[in-house]
Amino acid sequence: MHIRNGRDFWAGLMFIGFGLGFMLVAQNYPMGSAVRMGPAYFPTVLGGLLAILGAVIVFRSFVSKLDNPFKVFTFRLPLLIGALVVGGATYFSDSLLKGAPLAEFALAGLALALFIGAFGPRAMFLILLAVVIFGYALKPLGLVLSTVLLIVSSALAGHDFRNKEIVILTVVLVLFGVLVFVKGLGLPFNLWPGE
Repeated sequence: MHIRNGRDFWAGLMFIGFGLGFMLVAQNYPMGSAVRMGPAYFPTVLGGLLAILGAVIVFRSFVSKLDNPFKVFTFRLPLLIGALVVGGATYFSDSLLKGAPLAEFALAGLALALFIGAFGPRAMFLILLAVVIFGYALKPLGLVLSTVLLIVSSALAGHDFRNKEIVILTVVLVLFGVLVFVKGLGLPFNLWPGE
């Protein structure tokens, strides 16, 4: 059979991988039943549905009337090898880096950035990297500065960078985050560094 839609093929494989991964991790917990759900019940059911959806999308890639090329994403093997080397070095040098958590933190971040950069176009890399930076910066910088950093670094992935739109979006999202997550839900986020 000939793959007619590369986007559907890769998306389906991704859904199958994530679904099976959730099901595999959930096997370490008790399942329960539909009436008394255990911790493994929801991830197993959701992972199974995701894997089935992925299989349907992979099948659709063979019979699709839309003709998209198979090579949709660019793949950079040197970046993937670099990510595996840095990630492996970080993992196996855990005893060496015990006294330097910042170095371990930086190496793990570098490995993740290299891994993300190995797949897809530049815009996707920048957006995913912005989300990772937000996750890493949330605790030391606080919610306000992390959100600003997220929006500005994500905007760099676009074709045009308009200062006025970025400022308005930043203000709205910072206010939304503070009002909903900190004030409304009472989540213990630092708003500023050092809080």
